[in-house]
Amino acid sequence: MNEVMQFSAGHEDLIHDVAYDFYGKRLVTCSSDQKLKVWDMDEEKGTWVPNDSWKGHDSSILKVTWAHPEYGQVFASCSFDRTVRVWEEQDQGSYENSAETRAGVVLEAKNGGRRWAEKARLADSKGPVQDLEFAPTHLGLKLATTAADGILRIYEAMDVVQLGQWTLMDEIEIFSGGQPPPDASTTTTSGVVITSHYCLSWCPSRFQPQMLLVGCGKENVAKIFRQDTHGKWHPSEQISFHTDLVTDVAWAPNMGRAYQLLATACKDGRVRIFKLGGASSGATGPGLSASSAPWQTVGANQKKSGPAKFQVEMIADFSDHGTEVWRVDWNVTGTILSSSGDDGKVRLWKSSYMDEWRCMSIISAEQGGGGDHGEAAMLR
Repeated sequence: MNEVMQFSAGHEDLIHDVAYDFYGKRLVTCSSDQKLKVWDMDEEKGTWVPNDSWKGHDSSILKVTWAHPEYGQVFASCSFDRTVRVWEEQDQGSYENSAETRAGVVLEAKNGGRRWAEKARLADSKGPVQDLEFAPTHLGLKLATTAADGILRIYEAMDVVQLGQWTLMDEIEIFSGGQPPPDASTTTTSGVVITSHYCLSWCPSRFQPQMLLVGCGKENVAKIFRQDTHGKWHPSEQISFHTDLVTDVAWAPNMGRAYQLLATACKDGRVRIFKLGGASSGATGPGLSASSAPWQTVGANQKKSGPAKFQVEMIADFSDHGTEVWRVDWNVTGTILSSSGDDGKVRLWKSSYMDEWRCMSIISAEQGGGGDHGEAAMLR
């Protein structure tokens, strides 16, 4: 990582998300202008060149995520229009490339979107869809979403060559105790509108049961949902260290560690890192609440017990951003955490040999000359 490179994404409004593909040579951007733009890296020139641009939704597009390349060039997007849409790149012979330029200027293609076909539209949510992520490839072609209606939904494409057919496998209430989800927004006594926010991250380990880390809106907590041996999803650990909305969560890849690492971003201006140790029955700690819904499978000669609980320890708590933190993400080995917030900076966090997490680098949007709507700054 030697420099920050700015390029004009050509969006007409705020860019909400940027997502790299598996190889880091292609990315997709989404914006409040309702458009999706796909970019390819020109390795000779070291610049991003436009692949295609089209109107993807009927309202602001909030998140985008790529599927594993073994399923082809496929990504999904979600929006305030309450839909999730799955897109697949078409064969070269099925479109014409006459309306694009490779000169670094984005032109609106007359045939915009022909490179990418909408394969599926998932419209089960009763509120804006706020986050989505494809499952690790060893779990199959699954897609998890969270929406403002307080429901976690999991879809699966049973036939990976028929991307137009997705089955809604589970609808899981995020709130505990059967509490009905609140409205998408609420107004405080001071007149400030606070929007509920739900976010998710899959556990990437193939040696653990299926698990999801979910940020739970106005509950100001993050929860781990686990699938039992009967295929049912249940809330497990509840991490309650936060004092405001959990805006993003990230489950770190595990490269041989005996424990898992989780990270959260919070509207209270803090980045927190948690260590998830070995499971033990009913283990709790400060800021950690046990679920009231037991689901651990027991044998005929065993006494009925509650769920096996992970031991959760908060190992880092940073307030360096000094304002709302909106995103956290791990590198491919789970050794470096990146965070970004309203201060316009990306901070990189790494553990020392003494297992102390420290800020190793700060990247400012101004380094790339960016900051305007429709522009992006990329690390190289």
